[in-house]
Amino acid sequence: MRAIILAGGDQPDPRALSAAWPGWERADLVIGADGGARAAAPLALPLHQIIGDFDTLTASEVEEFAARGVRVERLPQEKDATDTELALLTALDAGATEIVILGALGSSGGRSDHALGTISLLAHPRARGVKLSLLDATSRIQLLVAPVRCSISARPGAIISLVPWGADARVTTEGLRWPLRDELLTSGSTRGVSNESLGDLTIELHAGALLVSEGA
Repeated sequence: MRAIILAGGDQPDPRALSAAWPGWERADLVIGADGGARAAAPLALPLHQIIGDFDTLTASEVEEFAARGVRVERLPQEKDATDTELALLTALDAGATEIVILGALGSSGGRSDHALGTISLLAHPRARGVKLSLLDATSRIQLLVAPVRCSISARPGAIISLVPWGADARVTTEGLRWPLRDELLTSGSTRGVSNESLGDLTIELHAGALLVSEGA
């Protein structure tokens, strides 16, 4: 089951979305996390549910969604998780095995704490074994946990960054301008940032966890 969560940040255009996640328009479940629900119409997505404390959506917008048959889940403003995390848990409860969070990294001038929190959702214990990625107007981020071999379709010249998550990571790559051969990327170092794709690439993670960012 494939699910899309619409967060409130900058959204990718449909062409970029198709390249990063083919078949996105046929997602089984589309959830709007508060103001992220506004992105459904420009992307021509059928919105199934909105969830949040609705400090971004107006009361009239919420009423309009409800009148169109969209399920509305109103949350208290004082809570222990972001609207995006609770939308993720809703998708997992529904049985989603592949989830993409669109607009996950905020917008220009937006809140960096929300962006950091959303990136951390890639390591959510409930999402283990689920194919989860973040996608915005300029990049896609996913988390790899060793041992794993991952193939990525990328255009030549795309910026690829590999950032250890939580501890050092040992990695081998194929298809990058500056290849890594069983190399240790140290946590807290930027050695893996701003590599370049030569086209389709492979990342083999031998140890640790690794954030993989595919940019323009």
